[in-house]
Amino acid sequence: MSEPQDRSVEERLRSLETAVDNLRETVRGLIAAVARREGTGVERPTPRFPTPQVPLQDRRIPTEPKLGAVTRLLERGPQYWISRVGIGLLLAGVAFLFKYAVDRGWLGPWIRVSFGVALGVALASIGFRVRARQPWFSQIMLGGAIATWYITGFAAFQLLHVVSYPVAFVFMVLVTLFAFWVAVRQGEAVLAGLAAIGGLGTPFFLYTEAGSVPQLMAYSSLLLTGTSAIYLFKGWRSLLWVTAAGGWMVLALGFDTHSYANRLALQAGVLVLWLLFWLVPIIRETLVRRDPTRWPRAPGLPVKPVGGAGEGLVQLDLAFLLLATAMATLVASRAVWSAGDRAWGFIALAGAALYAAGTWRLRREPEAGMLASAHALAGAVLTAVAIALLTHGHLQIVLWAVEAAGLHALATRLDDRSVGAAGHLLFATVAVWLLQRFVGDPLPAKAVLNARALADAGVIAAGLTASWWVDARARPWYRLLAHAAILGWLWRELSALPAGGGVATAAWGVYGLALLLLLKRARNVGLATLFLAAAKLVLVDLSQVEPVWRILLSLSFGAVFLVISYRFRSLWAPAPGAGKQERGG
Repeated sequence: MSEPQDRSVEERLRSLETAVDNLRETVRGLIAAVARREGTGVERPTPRFPTPQVPLQDRRIPTEPKLGAVTRLLERGPQYWISRVGIGLLLAGVAFLFKYAVDRGWLGPWIRVSFGVALGVALASIGFRVRARQPWFSQIMLGGAIATWYITGFAAFQLLHVVSYPVAFVFMVLVTLFAFWVAVRQGEAVLAGLAAIGGLGTPFFLYTEAGSVPQLMAYSSLLLTGTSAIYLFKGWRSLLWVTAAGGWMVLALGFDTHSYANRLALQAGVLVLWLLFWLVPIIRETLVRRDPTRWPRAPGLPVKPVGGAGEGLVQLDLAFLLLATAMATLVASRAVWSAGDRAWGFIALAGAALYAAGTWRLRREPEAGMLASAHALAGAVLTAVAIALLTHGHLQIVLWAVEAAGLHALATRLDDRSVGAAGHLLFATVAVWLLQRFVGDPLPAKAVLNARALADAGVIAAGLTASWWVDARARPWYRLLAHAAILGWLWRELSALPAGGGVATAAWGVYGLALLLLLKRARNVGLATLFLAAAKLVLVDLSQVEPVWRILLSLSFGAVFLVISYRFRSLWAPAPGAGKQERGG
């Protein structure tokens, strides 16, 4: 009787263990769901049973499934959207209240301003109180308080006229400093972006006719220096992009070159923007590479091993920012000063040398990533701009082709695909220009020995040279385009001679025959060229050239094709012993 009872107890223990395990997994799932909604990390529990050892090369790092933008927004839950709708309606109500109070004449101006300040204080107090329990709701409240104070300062000066410009300006600056302090203290990049927008907009919220460009540039430069320092220590990319876009927008809105003082102020502002958005990201990324523990990636960026395969993707936006900053600096500086193209050409050339030096310096750093590529691209673009400003016509197209070939050589040496892409783009521009010169320009007065012919020949030579440095997939296209360019060059230049159409056809035949006999890899291209020359002879030349040329061209091409047909098998036959070597290998 005891044995059945023992089995019953064992079964009960097993079922109880199973129920406890199920309950534990359910609780873990609930904790993980809450953690995802709150945006916090949860440590994974230690497995009950030891995990078998797997060789390092066979391990697979588990990755979370990628969620679409709509899915991520829906996962935030109704509280996220309700809070944002609520704070938006509250701020709209504050704005409507000021407007309605002004229209109706209710209460005094100071009472209206005091109400706005008090409402901001109340929202900020709530935000600080719920920080530990509801971080997302605290962010909403603090952001609402900051926006309320900005609206109050604007209304007190522009609508109610109860405070002077210095008082309103100091109030807005204090609001901006408070917003930055809260953002840094609580680690909220959104609040830092709001503070940057409010701080950059303050001179325009409090706009008066007495404002000056030097004051605007000084204030904006000081504010952007502060935001760049915050980015250096926090690494908030959103703050970097908000300040970069806002800084250049402020420069554009305050653009005034009527006086020499304004020009100096604008140029100083341009230089500050250039230095901040060029050097600060480089310094930050250098610190991250050297000490990733002390200088971690900003929250929200993909976690990649420093210098790993994903490092370039992490730095892609910074590379674009560096390149855009270089171009914007040149464009804005040229708009400030009315110097000639020659002067700006040398300035662009100096800038290209500076970025080339930056490329060399960053290449000495381990895992330079996309930042070194961005410097190389900036130097390439500035060099192309300098060529366009310093030269014209024939020399310009040759120098652009030489630069494109140099970019491919540099890309091969540095193993940098982005530099190679710049070379492709520049060669595409040169190819379109060369086609326009072939089709649109009139026939030369002197065949072959003229500046245009020599320049176009130099471009074709640069393209053929670059084909040795491009990757294997692009190499045939470069050589095919160069071949087509040679045919076009022969047709255009030799057509200027007497009976030029026939001479060009004969030149095509000689060129195709040379490819057929001298270059084994180009035999098919040479044969196709001969057929093309024969087609041109039949369709074009026989109706245009003199009878003597018709006879000579027909006899010559007929003889060439007969000889080729006789030698056809030997030309395309494999070398003796090649098949044996292949079979033996």
